[in-house]
Amino acid sequence: MTTSTAILTTQHLLDALRPQQQPDRWTQQATSLDWGDFAVRAIAFGLAPQVYAQLKAWEVTIPAKAMAKLAITHKAQAKRSEAIYAQLAQVLAATTAANLQPVALKGVHLAACYYAEPALRPMNDIDLLFTPDELPQAEKLLLDLGYGGKHKSAETGARVTKHISTYRREDASNGNTTPNPYLSASLDRTIEPHSSLEESWFGLKVDMTPGIRDRLETAVLTPNAPACHVLNPTDLLHHICLHFSFHLIQGAPSFMQLTDLLVITQADEVVWDTFLQRVAEAKSTGYVLAALTLAQKLVGAPVPANVLAKLAENTPPTLRRRIAQMDLAYVLRRTQQKPLVTLSDRLRRGIKDRIEIARWAPTLGEKWRVWQTAVQFTRTDTAQMLKKREIGD
Repeated sequence: MTTSTAILTTQHLLDALRPQQQPDRWTQQATSLDWGDFAVRAIAFGLAPQVYAQLKAWEVTIPAKAMAKLAITHKAQAKRSEAIYAQLAQVLAATTAANLQPVALKGVHLAACYYAEPALRPMNDIDLLFTPDELPQAEKLLLDLGYGGKHKSAETGARVTKHISTYRREDASNGNTTPNPYLSASLDRTIEPHSSLEESWFGLKVDMTPGIRDRLETAVLTPNAPACHVLNPTDLLHHICLHFSFHLIQGAPSFMQLTDLLVITQADEVVWDTFLQRVAEAKSTGYVLAALTLAQKLVGAPVPANVLAKLAENTPPTLRRRIAQMDLAYVLRRTQQKPLVTLSDRLRRGIKDRIEIARWAPTLGEKWRVWQTAVQFTRTDTAQMLKKREIGD
């Protein structure tokens, strides 16, 4: 399949989810579509349940084999979602009994409150935000519930600080692991206890955590769980914008996060003046502009024109021009990087990645902070890999 064909197929997939899309018009544009590739892409990008629900609502007929793939994926995701919320209910019951106050983030919040049904929003983990003081008790609680924890230093590798541990039931995977979380047969999901909402990647960082707990709302995410804290719509949009853009920078953009931005803006609950104020306070303007620009271009997210204009006005000119040029081809290129096989691959990728990362840094000081992560070689994942190899030899 050519690159141009892949772009057209992916855009047609996204077009099915656009607000006010007309089924007749959408169908007419699909006359030469490879429906097998369409279904595979929908599944791989985590969009199959949404596309299936849309086609069913439209009563649109597509080749039976492709529709069956979408239907099976929707059914499997419904079963997986039920298990995830049962898992969440157990954890929330335990945190409530322990007088902890977690904030349910991203997937578990969005699937329950913004999508028509939880099955439409696949997720790979359960993200819960605790205060730094609560975190040790929360981690002990997860161990008591039968989860095994893995920890990574925030001082090495990509310097990710928002969470440095993941917890999973030790027998949960049953060997059913897969590189694509949307295809995983395992019903149990990893739990990631966060201590902040800071996004960081090799020296690039932005933190919207300050003041966040003063503005929380509560929601019942599943009938079998106690109410828990969630982000208000304005902070939620900010958070998902940052999360999407940092995934884009990392070379792992999620089309699922684009539809998150779509459903949040469609709900029409964001206080835009407040949103712009908090974006300015967090110094996150460029990341937010990129996320909302792509969400508007690719899935038709209803973002007010004056909001995009204000964000553009406050974004450095070079970055603003790059963002204006970003399109589906750019997003797909960011998803299709070659795997790292050799040491030379890792070294070349390290330089290439930092060139890309530094382009997002709004100041010279922040650009230097990005390049410092390459200069401090002993703290990189490549250096850790070499050290382990020496020990093994």
